[in-house]
Amino acid sequence: MLLNNVWLLIADMLLIVLCWLITVLCWVFFGAYFFLSRFAGDTCTALEGFQQDPYNNSLSSILPCDELLLAESVLNDVSAGVYKLVNEVNANISRMQQDSSFGVCNPFSGQPEYNYQPNNCSENDIRIGDIPEADYLCGSCGWSLQWRDSDIRKHGVCNGGIPISGNDFRTAIAYTSSIQVLLNSYPGMESLLHCQTVKDAFAEILENHCNPVKREVKIVWAGLVFLSIVMVFLVLTWIVEAYHARNHRFSDGSVKPHHVDDHVIELGRPEEGGKDGVNSN
Repeated sequence: MLLNNVWLLIADMLLIVLCWLITVLCWVFFGAYFFLSRFAGDTCTALEGFQQDPYNNSLSSILPCDELLLAESVLNDVSAGVYKLVNEVNANISRMQQDSSFGVCNPFSGQPEYNYQPNNCSENDIRIGDIPEADYLCGSCGWSLQWRDSDIRKHGVCNGGIPISGNDFRTAIAYTSSIQVLLNSYPGMESLLHCQTVKDAFAEILENHCNPVKREVKIVWAGLVFLSIVMVFLVLTWIVEAYHARNHRFSDGSVKPHHVDDHVIELGRPEEGGKDGVNSN
């Protein structure tokens, strides 16, 4: 009986230790998710600050967008150079052919902004990137890259148009191809200069991820703190119950002393005295 009580006591102690370990893990997970909740909140707040002012915010040390503004003057110089070059070409076309109804599309607005506006062209304007594939450069006469050199020499003069030699045409193709490559990369450079790519990425995070993450993480840590508190009360209750059960088991299994009533002892005394008298006789 005593051995069984000992084994039951050991089992209770092991279960209590196991419950304490589970309780500690619940508190640890609560702390981790609570930290994650605060971290997500601070991160989203920092992203919102970046959206409001990319050049002066808490992320400026990591994303120095203000330093990129130093390159804005270089980009403006490129825009101004292309703008002036296209205007010069159009002026030459107008001077060489008075009745010319078309020109080269200027992809930039006027000074001082020189904004990139590739779609701000009339129907008769030729886009810079379309010049190599065009069947004409002016009037009804022009040059094609598929023409042989002999054809170029034969068609050295345009009837009713602007005379263009093959070498000049190749030079124009080289210029227009280079400018078009620059124009293709211009939106990306402008976006990088104003940190627009980063702003778009942060805007997507704020719109699609920030609020759901903060809400779900808060639900998790709130559930964990409730579970942890419940586990603490349960373990304490179990400890108290185990303590009372242990005392009850050992009190039932112990050997109790045999108590003799007083009147039995008193009744036994004369007999003992009589026996002593007989023996003395």
